[in-house]
Amino acid sequence: MSASNEWTEWHLTPRGWERGTEKEDFRREDRDPPHDRVLTVVYKEYVASSFSGVETSSRTTFVGGDVVTVEAFQEKFGPPPNHL
Repeated sequence: MSASNEWTEWHLTPRGWERGTEKEDFRREDRDPPHDRVLTVVYKEYVASSFSGVETSSRTTFVGGDVVTVEAFQEKFGPPPNHL
């Protein structure tokens, strides 16, 4: 069992990056994804033990728009947030 395993979904929409479902160590808040999202990225912070440092990662879990739209939104709103 890890010391900490937390993550947040970030959805890219025409309005910018919007927070989705998130999990903290002892709490989870489910949110429906926006109907107009074009990309979803999960940002994760993991600590294996009390002696370990924080490992961070991001992974894409959904691509729903065409490449041109996704790239245009990323250019306008920047990269996905790298925080919980």
